[in-house]
Amino acid sequence: MKRKIGPIVAILISVIIFIILATFSDSILGSSQNNMFTEETDSFQELKKNHDPSEAARIAGLSYVDLKKEDTPLQKQAYDMYHRGRIAPGKNYVTDTTFRTRTMYFMSNSNRHVVAKKFDRLWSQSPMTSVIIALMYFLITDSVILFYYRKRQQLSNDIKSVTENLRRVRKNKEMASLILSPDDELYGLVEQTNKISMDINDLRDDVRLRERRFRGLVGHLPIGVMLLNSQGDVLLHNQAMASLLNVNISNDIHPFIEDIKTYSLSRMIEHTLKKNKNHHREIQLVGNSQKFVDANVIRLIHSREDFDQQVLVILYDLTESRQIERMQVDFVNNVSHELKTPVTSIEGFSETLLGGAKDDPKKLDHFLKIIHSESIRLTELIQDILSLSKVKRDTEKTDVINLHDDVNKILERQSLAIKKHNLTVKQDYFGNQEVTVNKEKINLVFRNLIKNAISYNKENGEIDLEVHHDEIENRIKFIIKDTGIGISEEDQGRIFERFYRVDRSRSLETGGTGLGLAIVKETLDTLDGDIRIESHKGLGTKFTVDIPL
Repeated sequence: MKRKIGPIVAILISVIIFIILATFSDSILGSSQNNMFTEETDSFQELKKNHDPSEAARIAGLSYVDLKKEDTPLQKQAYDMYHRGRIAPGKNYVTDTTFRTRTMYFMSNSNRHVVAKKFDRLWSQSPMTSVIIALMYFLITDSVILFYYRKRQQLSNDIKSVTENLRRVRKNKEMASLILSPDDELYGLVEQTNKISMDINDLRDDVRLRERRFRGLVGHLPIGVMLLNSQGDVLLHNQAMASLLNVNISNDIHPFIEDIKTYSLSRMIEHTLKKNKNHHREIQLVGNSQKFVDANVIRLIHSREDFDQQVLVILYDLTESRQIERMQVDFVNNVSHELKTPVTSIEGFSETLLGGAKDDPKKLDHFLKIIHSESIRLTELIQDILSLSKVKRDTEKTDVINLHDDVNKILERQSLAIKKHNLTVKQDYFGNQEVTVNKEKINLVFRNLIKNAISYNKENGEIDLEVHHDEIENRIKFIIKDTGIGISEEDQGRIFERFYRVDRSRSLETGGTGLGLAIVKETLDTLDGDIRIESHKGLGTKFTVDIPL
């Protein structure tokens, strides 16, 4: 509204100024005409001494007015002014003004003879010139006014556009296009605004890139990470934290208590938020009876202001470490137990022999056979323990081997056990038999699976061996199937544990150490291989091994 009224007011002011200037100029003209009339009346006074008043007025350039007559408009006006007292002796230079004219009257002495002269006012002297001057004045002034207000309106619009662009930059929105000529008053400001916008966009892109990299880094960390603000709201988390807590953590800001249900961990966080103290403790998570974590709750202060405080929660999964520790303890206990049995037998029977039993030939032979059997069992146990210790070494060592030859060598070493149980062994080979692989490890897998198939087979049973070499995918598939005692479903999940036996009495009878399948599984893990089992109680077992080359 103000923008529309402004030009109108300015034009009105220009009109008023024009009127004032015209009036002032006319006033100056009137003063000049008054001086002229004064000089002419002075001439009239001198001429009247020697001439008739009317003749003296004519010579002086004045009009002689007889107040006794009212024949002309000038006489009527003079007559009226005289009777109203405006014209009288001693009142010189009486002026009667209309819009177009200025008439001056003079009465000398006490007679009723008056001289007068009519002058044109400023705008009446040359009406056309006055109109042209007025038109030029208003054209110039109005053009200036309109140009000024148009320029001001354009400037205002440009300022509004710049302000809007700055607001869009602050709101992280794209700036609107604003093009100005180089001579524009706001050109420098707009140019700098555009540069600031570009710089801010570059900074925001850099911040977004850094944030994505940071979130990607945190997201792929194997440890659980959660970042809280000073109110205890979750600002950031990774998938490892969600997995450890066994909850779906929302990406929206929310209180940490919605995700953390373990009381001890919640207390650590609350104490850090209130007391600004770091905490470190090993705890067991609620809902995960086997989940043990090393918990660190650390306060992060970016400045001296309290509201900048943040809390970082780090959970390191100790479950596998605890399992390994438990397995190590169990292994030591099992090894001690397994070693104790043959050592005790050897010690006991040797003492018996030394105590006099050696003098009895039958007892001597019987006890020596037992000592020999137990020593073999002890040797196999020690050999298997050494194999376990060597499994994770020499992973990169490879040799070119012939699968057929290596399997035959293993069967030859087990020929006595095969003949003892009267087993039939069938072999089938597919693909190229020469491969490049870690010879020691793959033979360790073959040897233990073949030995396991022999030990737990039935009398007059069968063993089917299949060796496949997929040259396209460069993989080895080894299938061994027996007609033995089979494995129940509940035992199938534990057969790869160290010292676990499906049939302990059968193991003692066959001399098994309980480490064979554990050695197979741990060896395949180092080769990135896989093993699958298919078995039913009393119907035999089938193992399928897949090894990438």
